[in-house]
Amino acid sequence: MKEVRLRHHHLFCTRTFDGRGYDYRFVANMEEVVSMLRCPDELVIRLDISCDDICSHCPNAVRGLCKDHDSVVEKDRSAALFLSLPEEGTFPARPLLSMVRERLLALDDIRLVCGECEWAELCNEWLRTNRADGGGSDAASINL
Repeated sequence: MKEVRLRHHHLFCTRTFDGRGYDYRFVANMEEVVSMLRCPDELVIRLDISCDDICSHCPNAVRGLCKDHDSVVEKDRSAALFLSLPEEGTFPARPLLSMVRERLLALDDIRLVCGECEWAELCNEWLRTNRADGGGSDAASINL
């Protein structure tokens, strides 16, 4: 069984990812992680409030820590609370991703969970688009 390590708020980022990112290296890695999440049946997600498989290629990560560490940990804790998840744990991917989608679609503004974030408008656009089409399919797709 494959494993993906994610920070809690990255459950949202991977859901709303549209090919944009900090730089080419980051985007290529994010595409790889999102691709793994598209095939969730033989996948587990290990959640933790520390650098994960996405952070590993982020230009803001320095020696295993985000340079915005306190702000990012706050986002993770808020996301964990919003999703009723512990700060650490391993979960089968399919039911976790379905629950994340369901909870996200109940939001009007991602900032209610993540606070200020440079990607908030991207997430809010995903929310508007997916609510407009009735929530869309929960098939394992880019919109997970």
